[in-house]
Formats: sequence, C-alpha cells, structure tokens
Amino acid sequence: MRNEIQWRYPAGNEALKTKVGERIGGLIRVRANSGWALFGPYLDVPAGRCRVRVRLAQPGSGTINIALASDNGQKVLASDTVHFLMRRSTVLELAVDLAEPANGLEIRISCRNDVSLDIEGVEIDLDREVPEEPLRPDRPVGFETSKTYAEKIENGFFQRYLSGPLVMEVGYKGYDGGTVPVVPQAIGVDVGYPGYDGETFPFAGNSFDAIYSSHCFEHIGPWKAVLRDWYRLLKIGGFLVIVVPHQLLFERKRHLPSYFNPDHKRYYTARSLLAEIEEALVENGYRIRHLVENDKNFDFAPSPREGSSGCYEIELVVEKIALPYWHPDDGTVRAYSAGEFRTALPQTDLWSLDLDLSRQDQCLIWGPYIELAPAKYVAEFHFEKMPLAADAPAFRLNFDVARFGETITTHRTSESETKRIFEEGKFCLPFTSGEESDIFEFRMYTGTPSSMKPRFKGVNLVYSREPR
Repeated sequence: MRNEIQWRYPAGNEALKTKVGERIGGLIRVRANSGWALFGPYLDVPAGRCRVRVRLAQPGSGTINIALASDNGQKVLASDTVHFLMRRSTVLELAVDLAEPANGLEIRISCRNDVSLDIEGVEIDLDREVPEEPLRPDRPVGFETSKTYAEKIENGFFQRYLSGPLVMEVGYKGYDGGTVPVVPQAIGVDVGYPGYDGETFPFAGNSFDAIYSSHCFEHIGPWKAVLRDWYRLLKIGGFLVIVVPHQLLFERKRHLPSYFNPDHKRYYTARSLLAEIEEALVENGYRIRHLVENDKNFDFAPSPREGSSGCYEIELVVEKIALPYWHPDDGTVRAYSAGEFRTALPQTDLWSLDLDLSRQDQCLIWGPYIELAPAKYVAEFHFEKMPLAADAPAFRLNFDVARFGETITTHRTSESETKRIFEEGKFCLPFTSGEESDIFEFRMYTGTPSSMKPRFKGVNLVYSREPR
C-alpha cells in the first residue's frame, strides 16, 4: 500500500524558525547578508520519496543555500545554492529518497549575499510504502482502544472506516508508553507534534481517508476549531471516528470536575456529542454513519465514586460528503439547477453541465430569465470541486448578471481567484434589483482559454444576506 503524507507549514507556524527574519503579515521577511533565514519543522518521517518546497510571495534576490537535513542538522540529505539573479522562481525545491526513517527532518535556508526573501511557507510531501500488515488482536494500541480491538477486527469496523491508505490518530500515546497508532497505515499526532498548536494540524486539506480519536476529544479545549480542522483534513468520503467516555457510565456525575480525570473539559452523552458536531460542521457536508453507546462488560454495581469497569464510551463515525450546491430552503434562497440554463454545449442531464473552456470569450451558460422583486441578492455559481495542481496552466473567467439582456454587474477573475473558485466549488456575485418586474439572467464566459473541463451545477440565488 502506498500513500502520500502532505505536511503544510505556513510562515506563521511556530514550527518554522528564523534567526535573521521577522514575521510580518503572515510572511517571514528576510533582509540579510548572512545568517539563518529559515529552519524547522523537525519532523520524524518514515522512509520514502521526500519532496520539499519553500514558497515565496515573490522572486527573491541575492544568494542563499537551501538544505534538507535530519538528526537536528547533523546529517545533510540534499542541498543547493540558489542565485536569484539567475533563477526568478517563487518556489524553491529539494527532493531526496529516504532509505530509512529520518528523525528531526528540517529545511534550512542560510543567507550568503544581500538576501531579500518573503517566505510564505513550507510544503513537505512524502510518498511512502506501507507494508501490508494484517490487524492482530494483540497490536499494542491505547488502553481504551484495546478493550474492543479484537471485536472491531472481527465485525469489520476497521475495514469499513479505517482501511483507507492514509489515517491519522490524534492522541494515540495517551498515558501509556509503547503504544502505536490504531492501524499500520496511520500516523500518530499528539501534544508536541511539530506544527500542531492545539487547534490546527500541519497537513494539507482533503488528504486523509480517516481520522481516529479515542478518549482524547474530551481533553481538548477549543473543540469547535479542532472539529472544523479535522473536517478540513478529510477527503470527501473520509471518516471521522470519535470515541469519548459516556457521562452516565464513566463520569456518573452531573458537573465538572471529573472524579477520575480532572483534565476532562466536557462530559458527553450521545445527544451532547451530536450537538457539537452539528454546531461545528457545515450543514449537509457530513452524515452520521455509526453511533453506539458501548457498555460491554460494564459493571453497574459500584457506586459512582468507586470507579467503573468494562466499556463506558460513545462511538461516533461521521462521513464527510460533497456539499450540495443548494441551501435548504428557508425562504431566502432559491436554487436553479444546470438544466434550467441555456447553453450551446451538449447537456446529458438536468443537474450538471461539463464546460468547454477551450475557446476564448465564449458564453458558456445564460438564463434562467426570472422575475425578481427589488432587493439585494447574491448569485452563487456552483461547480463540482476540482483542486488544481500548483503547476496547472492559469486561466481567467468572466461572470455577469444582466437585466433584460443588459449587464448590470460583471467580474473578471484573476488567475489565482479562478484556481480558488474550482477548489472551493463556488463563486459569488452580488447585485441589486431596483425595479418591479425586472427579468434577470446569470451568465458565464470564458476569458483566457483552458483545457480544463469543470462541471457546472447551478446557481443559488440568495436574498438580502451574505453568501455562506
């Protein structure tokens, strides 16, 4: 089994260090003749093909040395000297094949001559081979996980929810020594992990097949921020597996603090756990796939202060799903599917349209010719999400709103904006209807040609409110 771990460290992350630079506006700004412009993040990484990119806000100047090192700088794995007068790139790259795991991996940039750099961040990609290892009941996982580990192997729980190529376990160490992540292809993240600040994790979005956390979430203070970051990390179709102690089994107490673990920040019942999920995650962006109150072998005889035995937890599995283009109808929004628009392109169904961007200044869709009362509106153009590679050819698009065929507002996207539109799957264009019985249409044109074939899903018309 092969998979790629993608670490992402923006310049503001404390795992990236600098001696001669200063952090300004999300950048590490370096103006120096000598000294360390960048070093960190000191990751322990498995063997595999490692590629590192340092992204700059603009081409630098001067001369630097860039190196990839391990063992706290004792072992140099790759290096290069960059003369910016000869290389005007905004991306500095190094790659190395790691035959064995590297401890304390860091990217280092040293200034050599009249250096000017604005560093945006560091990206590390590791393509690794995970050995095909069967799950064994005696795998040294965390104490709580171990109670039902054999059962979950037998009933297919791990196969259903944690069999994807890349899994992360949060809080896998717990209070025990010698524990390993829940499945062989998982990476473990705990307090002190380079770049983990207690709320956000230093990984690329949409990169994990599953995230597993057992008897950890109740220790996390900023639960809403953490839930949202876990959701960010999951691929569409990925699973978030959360196991927490049950208030009426483990705690058996109405109010904090816990008798048995004073570090618990919250108590949980199934209802309160689901309430936090609903509050934190985007509506219609997830589905509950598994919810169990696990009291296997629990002994109800001892009093609350005497402790408990057996299992005393809630198991929850949330699947991340593709967000539909429509909002639930609350009287302020109206959805128009792709089939309600006119186009010269071939249409195969009513709900989507594959766009051809190969011709310049071509009107791709127009319609649906609707009457609108005087008000402020937002036209949300929705597309199927399609993340673009960093080196994908850049292009632009034009969007407009017309009244009786006459444009009243228009927007031409920048190249970076176009990339963001298809990564997010949405573009918003505000406009105002000033008179009764006006007939409106929404249009999209190609700007610069592209070989991309995005899928148009429709337009949401939102009344008198900010777009979601």
